[in-house]
Amino acid sequence: MLSVIWDNALAILLPGMPRAIEIKDPRNAMFVLAEKWPVTYGRAFQRALAFCARAIEGKCSPSRARLAFLAAAREANVPVVR
Repeated sequence: MLSVIWDNALAILLPGMPRAIEIKDPRNAMFVLAEKWPVTYGRAFQRALAFCARAIEGKCSPSRARLAFLAAAREANVPVVR
């Protein structure tokens, strides 16, 4: 598996968390989606998991995984603060 860092890190506010969580790469994004995400269903959620996995494997661009993660955040009403 490859370690791929996004050009621009994201920061999100999850319900019940005292401060924003920084997301720097597809591996971190997958962890947050799988372990901390408030909504574990939906098309954008599933696509974000899939694109992050593909980016880690080198089968798609990190920017595509980042866009999929942003779509999942919109779908789940998770604020992106950076």
